[in-house]
Amino acid sequence: MTSPHYIVGAYASLPADRDEQSLYYALLGEQVWIDGAELPYPGDLADPATRGVLARNIPEHWKHNTVTLIPGTMQRVGADADFGLASPDPDGRRAALAFARHAHDAIADFVDSRGSNDMAYLEIHSAPTSRADAAAMRQSVEELLTWDWCGTALVIEHCDACVKGQPPEKGFLSLDEEIDVCDSTGIGLTINWGRSCLEARDPAAPEAHVRKAAAAGVLTGLMFSGASGQATEFGGVWADGHLPMWPDEPASLMNAERIASCVQCALECPTLAYLGAKVCVPASDSLPARVDRLARIREASDLERFGVTGRAV
Repeated sequence: MTSPHYIVGAYASLPADRDEQSLYYALLGEQVWIDGAELPYPGDLADPATRGVLARNIPEHWKHNTVTLIPGTMQRVGADADFGLASPDPDGRRAALAFARHAHDAIADFVDSRGSNDMAYLEIHSAPTSRADAAAMRQSVEELLTWDWCGTALVIEHCDACVKGQPPEKGFLSLDEEIDVCDSTGIGLTINWGRSCLEARDPAAPEAHVRKAAAAGVLTGLMFSGASGQATEFGGVWADGHLPMWPDEPASLMNAERIASCVQCALECPTLAYLGAKVCVPASDSLPARVDRLARIREASDLERFGVTGRAV
């Protein structure tokens, strides 16, 4: 079995106050099981002024951070239906590549300010909604791979694909299409539990996706966010709301048994590099309570039983 690093999408549970954010990162840095953060782009990483603060807030021993382009991708898809790395429209694809270039430059500056490349992965996505084209995505990935990423590796993060008769949350390429792109370009793929669940409206789907990506030899990451067929304080029915696990969120379909089963499958794949958790929290949660919600997902992974202990090196 592999010994993956463990990362947290702390931005989903970040308090609004800037001073509290620094304290929250410091508290997360004390957790021996955390090796890095999943960071949103844009966000603090995009602005030179806040990027410096972020570089100082991220604990020095976190060497396996990951950047996700999903926030900016969805902002731009909302403004331009042609935007995306998988866009069949040349202008839409060029705009997505330009967006990726901005992220590339921000990562390079972050790396320079830290004095080491602490950004292990960049998660990219196969937008646009309902119009994504696998050949266009492959072309974009091939171009991205010609850039100097200072050692940061590219991975496709699977979001929900278009399903006939079902309104999409993201509506990007199918898992099979993304696996083919990964296989042909040599990059990896990350599964997000909640996004696979809401795609199929089925809590068994995430494990099936993990198995398929592992069998194809492209599974790189597995992130745990919950999903639900009920509306919650974190979003509507089948929303990509990063729900906490059950019973922290009673409507969540992501429970300890399903987490552990997915992890066991993933650990059997030699390409697996990271596991992680990303959940939203009530605004009233204290900083320790926010950490506890993430810790319970890690505990549910039952990594020690599978021979993974302590901090990965």
